[in-house]
Amino acid sequence: MQRVSVLLRPLRATAPAQRPRLYQSEFCQRPFGTSRPWLAVDQRRVAGKLQIVTIDDKLAQFNLDEKIDTRQVRVKTADGKISPPVDLRRVLGSIDRTTSHVLQLSKPGEHDYAIVQVVERADLIKQIKDKEAAQRRVQHAQKDKKPKQIELNWAISPNDLQLKLRQMEDFLRKGKKVEILLASKRRQRKASQEEAETLLKTLKEKIQELGAVEVTPMEGGLLRQAKLTVKMP
Repeated sequence: MQRVSVLLRPLRATAPAQRPRLYQSEFCQRPFGTSRPWLAVDQRRVAGKLQIVTIDDKLAQFNLDEKIDTRQVRVKTADGKISPPVDLRRVLGSIDRTTSHVLQLSKPGEHDYAIVQVVERADLIKQIKDKEAAQRRVQHAQKDKKPKQIELNWAISPNDLQLKLRQMEDFLRKGKKVEILLASKRRQRKASQEEAETLLKTLKEKIQELGAVEVTPMEGGLLRQAKLTVKMP
């Protein structure tokens, strides 16, 4: 039987391949400064899904920096003067991109240049927040104008009625208009004519006690759907 000799040679240590160096382009600008999205976000529900909106998403409503329509622009200075046409890249290269933006103020005409202004990022964010606060105030005002509704069953129990009356009183003392909706509930005991009359009398006495007034005569009728609208004078 013949023996087979196997010669093992040690592997050479090879240096790791070097990655090719990237050289900056002549026109490479400093990176665009963005806020950390986890520091300032809005969570909104759109079509049942949670949508996270960052400050940078909100800033997208402005025409800023590279989104400006023309390569040549005219800069509006702090004293209100308009500069001669200048290259947009030159303006961008002259500012701190982490704290400032170039904002387009006007659309360029057919043979004109976009007029821009250097603005602070913090000022744009404040402008956005002020606008959102104003919108919330309008929404709250509209919500406050909407009457508060209280639903009563003609066969309501005395304890439940007292809770509803306190709720009505609370709304009225806050200056809210109140709509009292009266109806019979399905699969529940039907009130008698006497019970319905007593309930309506109790409501009117409470309204008078609070100094409130009926805005319009009662709509509907006893043991049917009815509505009383009351407010403080």
